[in-house]
Amino acid sequence: MTKDVVPEGELLSHLEADLNEAWEQLKQLKQARNRGQVGLEQYKNSKLELERRIDDLSKRIYYINKARKQIPDKEERILQEAQLLMNEYQVDLIDDQISHMRIYLTISVHETYVIEVNFSNPKVPLFKIPADLPKLIGNPYETIESLKTWQGRPDQHLINILREIEQKLLNLELAKSLPELELERGRVMAQAKKLEDEKAYNQAMVFYNYAADISERLGNHAIAMVCRMKAKKMEEAIKQANP
Repeated sequence: MTKDVVPEGELLSHLEADLNEAWEQLKQLKQARNRGQVGLEQYKNSKLELERRIDDLSKRIYYINKARKQIPDKEERILQEAQLLMNEYQVDLIDDQISHMRIYLTISVHETYVIEVNFSNPKVPLFKIPADLPKLIGNPYETIESLKTWQGRPDQHLINILREIEQKLLNLELAKSLPELELERGRVMAQAKKLEDEKAYNQAMVFYNYAADISERLGNHAIAMVCRMKAKKMEEAIKQANP
């Protein structure tokens, strides 16, 4: 019995469809995290799993195209890098240039880091990072492996550098001590109550969900349940305000 061979063009279409689906799942995961509906540990693990799938699919597509001698030229490479970044992160284009953008790494409701990257020459990208970032992760050119080993090859992508920076920041967030978490939960709860009083229910829901996540990390499951109930109440208030 002979095994059916999938035509190369059909295989490529299937891989690209799978890649688009994985990107959409990652986008939805990030949106859920930003709303506070996914805990930090679950977010980190699910994000890594999806990123590995995206990397695997991207490499398979790359090698098929390479075999077909469809190596991207400079303009195609710029569009490819921009698409990868915009599929995973909130970005702002600088001077309407697709090769020059600000990328927002949201770690918690209080922490968002903005990294500027100019890849008009995609082989030699230029990064501008927040002044406080090296204090947290060290010199990125020494501590970020994908940046340290960057050679501008077609199978190397800027998205991997951003992911690695984000992962280090998420690990720092998960490593916070109990007193730090207690202090942060107090700030988050106070802000949630303030937003609720101001009828800013959408933002209040995010803060209550984040307070629940912190409480679960502290082992305070009863408080976490109360915060989730408050977040649910905010969601119901949003629906009533927008019938």
